[in-house]
Amino acid sequence: MKMKKALAGALLAATVLASGGVQAQPDKSTLVVGQLQFLTNFHPLIQVNNTKRLVVNYGLRPITAYDENVVNQCVLCDQVPSLQNGLAEVVDNPDGTKGMRVRFTLKQGLSWGDGTPVTTKDVVFTHKMGSDEKIGFSNYNPWSRASSVEVVDDRTFVLVLPEVVSSFASWDQILPVHLEEPIYAANPDAESYTKQSLYNTKPTTPGLWNGSFMLTDYQIGTRLIWEPNPHWPGAKPGLSRVVLSYRDNSSALMQNLLSGEIDAVPVSPGGISFSQMLDIQGQNPDKFSYHIADGTNLERIAMNLDNPILSDVKVREALLLSIDRNAITEALFQGKQMVANGLLSNTSPYYNNGMETYSYDLEKAKALLSEAGWTPGADGICVNGKGDRLTLELATTAGNQTREQIAQVIQSQLSEACVEISTKFVPLQEYNGELARKRQFTGLIMSSIDFSPSTSPRIALGSNRVPNSENKFTGNNFSGYKSEAMDAALDKFDTALSADETKAAWTEIQSTFAQDLPMLPLYFYARAYVSVPDLTDFRQSTYDPLQNFAEEWHRH
Repeated sequence: MKMKKALAGALLAATVLASGGVQAQPDKSTLVVGQLQFLTNFHPLIQVNNTKRLVVNYGLRPITAYDENVVNQCVLCDQVPSLQNGLAEVVDNPDGTKGMRVRFTLKQGLSWGDGTPVTTKDVVFTHKMGSDEKIGFSNYNPWSRASSVEVVDDRTFVLVLPEVVSSFASWDQILPVHLEEPIYAANPDAESYTKQSLYNTKPTTPGLWNGSFMLTDYQIGTRLIWEPNPHWPGAKPGLSRVVLSYRDNSSALMQNLLSGEIDAVPVSPGGISFSQMLDIQGQNPDKFSYHIADGTNLERIAMNLDNPILSDVKVREALLLSIDRNAITEALFQGKQMVANGLLSNTSPYYNNGMETYSYDLEKAKALLSEAGWTPGADGICVNGKGDRLTLELATTAGNQTREQIAQVIQSQLSEACVEISTKFVPLQEYNGELARKRQFTGLIMSSIDFSPSTSPRIALGSNRVPNSENKFTGNNFSGYKSEAMDAALDKFDTALSADETKAAWTEIQSTFAQDLPMLPLYFYARAYVSVPDLTDFRQSTYDPLQNFAEEWHRH
């Protein structure tokens, strides 16, 4: 009964509100995108998360990125290296081990927004910073994979890799040496450099941006304005301005979309909820375009495994068995968001059909808690032999209606298994900083993680990716999970050079994950956007941020 009431309440909260305002005549050269969660740190390679990537990549492009067909594309380079085309090769290291040499050539005419050419000097500088443990880059495709950079000329360079890695052809953004090197020299530690970087002190400096757009204006908490980079050598952007317009909550985004104040909005995370999109689609099927595709972005609950309660795998399994994920997705998403059994969706070619999965089973959950020494107390909440209550805090980002709804539903569902949950909704800055990255949560945190095809799951599961003061709080292993078996499987993944090797490694990773449950998988976000119908060439379903291809967007 409690679960039904919670789900009913969640559905009620998602009801479309009436919208007012006068429809303005559209400016076909501008796209106003509604957003939540204003960035408090614009540096592209420090404290990286999905929210940041979906903003910064308008103006600062990675060297390569995956498109909607899971094909790695050159963004800043001429040709993607491969073993077949000879631009990548496996070589013998002096100590007898195997390494790699990977050759890239930057696009002709590539320039920063101030007209300064993008050159191999920028690559060398970025690699230097990315290898500096005092700085602590946390990008998805680490520069530290390379031991050195050999410069051939102003445009061509060779990355020397001391190990064979499957992600050898995937590399993230580079930084402008002419602007950031003096700041780095004067601020050689993570805290001071991050504060003094131009990306945070003067983010509208044209020379910080090398993509098709550059940041020209911003107001903290309110808006970001991206306009074409006049020095971009690729296709001229189809829009003269992209305005990211921020709201405090998803209901305001929805109202402003319906009233015509904004032209497009992402669907959670970072925008309206999926249930809100479904309601808008049901009532306004022809007013907007609905860009929807299967997603890989995993909504999960990380757990602080330093907590003695959560260090017991039986408790973790009981928690997962007590959450009716199918009921949640049916109630909130009409079943259109896929329940997650692990890190990969079951549509992935690497999905492990043989791994253990966990369907809702309240009685089995109660039995596991009993085995772990937790039995219901007088008020229905479990206690152990010492009289300690089975109480955990569940924190997530404030203003995200979907997460707040699900947190409340989970709170209700777990109470039926004698687990007491207190919910906490915190601003994005606090969540990504002190709470998650510095692991100052005591129980559970809910957020998403998305693995590009090139990104190693090590970032969230590796023993050496637990954020701490020694590694400048890099890595996304917020649970503090450490497993020799998982590390061995990750080693196999990181060195795989064929689809068969990758599949075999993923099989081990998923099986070990299912046994240990370092995180509780909930569901996969569908990739979804709602926009005015005249927005075309909108490659919303790319595996890396769609902003990498924003110059293709047009309004007709």
